[in-house]
Amino acid sequence: MIFRSFFAALFICLPFIALAQTIAAGRVVDAETGNPLENVSVYFNETQIGTKTNLGGRFFIETSNSKAKLVISCVGYHKIILDEIPRQNLKILLKPINNTLKEVVVSDRNGWQKWGSLFTKLLMSDNSHDYYSKKYGGDVVLNPKVISFYFDREENILTASSTEPIWIINDVLGYLIKVDLDEFVYDIGKERIKYKSTLFFEPTKSSLPLDNVQLTTNSVYQGSLTHFFNSLVKHKLNEEGFGLYTYSEVKNQEKIRVQTLVNKLKYEQLKNKQFAMTINLESLIKDKDSLRYYRKMLAESDYITRKLDTLDIYRLLKKDTLHNLLSLNLKDTIMITYVRHQKSLAMHTDYINIRRDRKEWIKVETLMVLTDGQPLIISDTGNPLSNNWYVNGFMSSKRLASALPADFDPEVPRVKAKHDALKNHAIFRDERP
Repeated sequence: MIFRSFFAALFICLPFIALAQTIAAGRVVDAETGNPLENVSVYFNETQIGTKTNLGGRFFIETSNSKAKLVISCVGYHKIILDEIPRQNLKILLKPINNTLKEVVVSDRNGWQKWGSLFTKLLMSDNSHDYYSKKYGGDVVLNPKVISFYFDREENILTASSTEPIWIINDVLGYLIKVDLDEFVYDIGKERIKYKSTLFFEPTKSSLPLDNVQLTTNSVYQGSLTHFFNSLVKHKLNEEGFGLYTYSEVKNQEKIRVQTLVNKLKYEQLKNKQFAMTINLESLIKDKDSLRYYRKMLAESDYITRKLDTLDIYRLLKKDTLHNLLSLNLKDTIMITYVRHQKSLAMHTDYINIRRDRKEWIKVETLMVLTDGQPLIISDTGNPLSNNWYVNGFMSSKRLASALPADFDPEVPRVKAKHDALKNHAIFRDERP
């Protein structure tokens, strides 16, 4: 399940000359002292476009995306996000984090050893193969010491927080990702996660051949949320291979009952031990007949019957030409299907067929629903701007491991990064436990 959240910010502004591009230029100062702040990170959220302030606290940054959110982030200060950039010089006031006013919580002293594997899985992907590389041995979090964990045993809820940006290396996609974490809450009993952050992507040299990186990038993009919204605003859903349907189902209540019971058994076994990536049913259920029945039920479909009717989503899509926005009003859950063809997955590579022993195409499914009855607001560039929606299924399973920059263009082939971004962050190699 994916949650999308966006935040308000404070700013003071002075005039400057506007250009065709969306431009942010200004100065960052300490809100209490008025002194300029050097080396403050300034970037457009979920892109590769970023800079740092100079000695005088000044910065200049631009993008072609008129709806890009500007993030100003500095260790020891409250982060600011500008949803809209005024056509004026900015004076950004960063408020220091007052440690004496922080909520006091007792974090787990052995937090990373106990929770690190689970946290990495929840943040990155259900499958470690989506981000694992031999070069880093699965240690994709480069600075785990900045992360604190707190586990509420009464509510069965795990909370993670960070005093500094979390740096993630995704070697299979060739990106170093800066994660400014705002919220990470995992309900273990319900297996439900609430996650909010801003991201900055820094291309870096991958240890893998360029064709391998390109194939992984193609696989990540094809049928993703980014692909879906890009196709939606360009009116190319059918052309790109998407199908839209109204959706209703009769759930498999017996499977739900068995899954709930297994989750309870899993929690009882793990609550006083280190959380593992997977738990075998054999360790939970000793009776062979019960074990055989549970395996059978868990292998069944989540539903007994379901009904799909073709949906013309463009009848539900309204355009606000004044503000260059689109609104999508969904009354019920919809199903989004996508046909993944081998030829599209091999785009920009020398491979004609990825695997000859597999089908030439695979159909994947995703469910989407709005949470409050209000329309989903989308920019004309395909960026969802409201947080009243979530998806479940193919588009939600990989999370950060399948994240690409918002300014990624599938028509442009990947190139080998000229610089190793990790050289600027070599200290993180010494921080891994």
